[in-house]
Amino acid sequence: MDEAGFKAFLKAGERVPKNLDAKTVSANIKVVKDFESYLKRKGRKLERAKGRDARAFMVEATDKGKGSFAAFLGLLRYARYTGNTDMEMGVLNALDGAKVMDDLCEVVRKKHGKKRYDEVLGGFRSPPIGTDPKKMPKATCEFISRLETGLGEDGAREVLLVGVHAGSPKYYTEDREMLLASKDVDEYMRKRRERTLKLLEGHMKNGTPFYNQMIDQDALDFVRSNPEVAGGVRRGKKIYQTKIPYMMIEYLKEKDPKLKRYYGCHCLLAREAILSGEEISRNLCYCSAGYEKMPYEVAFGKPVRTEVLKSILWGDEVCRFAMEIPEGYLPGKKARPRK
Repeated sequence: MDEAGFKAFLKAGERVPKNLDAKTVSANIKVVKDFESYLKRKGRKLERAKGRDARAFMVEATDKGKGSFAAFLGLLRYARYTGNTDMEMGVLNALDGAKVMDDLCEVVRKKHGKKRYDEVLGGFRSPPIGTDPKKMPKATCEFISRLETGLGEDGAREVLLVGVHAGSPKYYTEDREMLLASKDVDEYMRKRRERTLKLLEGHMKNGTPFYNQMIDQDALDFVRSNPEVAGGVRRGKKIYQTKIPYMMIEYLKEKDPKLKRYYGCHCLLAREAILSGEEISRNLCYCSAGYEKMPYEVAFGKPVRTEVLKSILWGDEVCRFAMEIPEGYLPGKKARPRK
């Protein structure tokens, strides 16, 4: 591997977080070296690594207790450094949602205590990072079934709505600042849409992935012509938001209804069930609802009641949500959160 060049790339902080500490840089280099050794055993070279190679390595490392989400980020960063798009997308797809089940288990433990957790989820083991997506629906069905049986439907939804996949609230401070700087919630919503379009335009121009997908002109035009997709629209007391398709280029071209839904679904835990026909509880989609509401809860500084209106896993072509605007934030009323 090109260790010196990779170090310089990490230090530059352009397509990686800025100011990575020395320990993280060393860990990133180590996991790439481990991956290179793995490839040599398979008769392959690092510079020709594919996404499937990275996934297989991740499964093996995790099974041996030598892998972690944080460590595998080094593979993603090296793929970006070398411009290996196939490897980058493979690692991204493996990491996307990889911690969700573990994080949801932790939510149950914190909310209900160890004794209740053991009753509901004792002995459950999340699939290792890099697991073949085709194997995910079975584990997901067991997980959701345990939540519903142990906590009831409302209790299961309460856990899923925490929004663990959205990450830390600190990631959304820009939304709070945006609302504070807006005269009302409508101006805030306009700014959100403008931000989304500018972000997608930048990825299209630079030829870089937007999360797990590339952006072309058709994809950009699709988002631009759908305000709900571009950042949400207020109607009355609610904000309506349609989730951006997971693979827009493929989604927009696909004519087969089942494949179209497959390309639209974001859920690593269940999207393969669309093709296999496995039945997944409708409650799972409240995990996605939790993701969508997180920026609004940070912006408003209050809990935001969220409802799933449509879901690809339910048979719809899109996932659509409604977020209820807290009292005092509608146009003509106080729009700014209390400091």
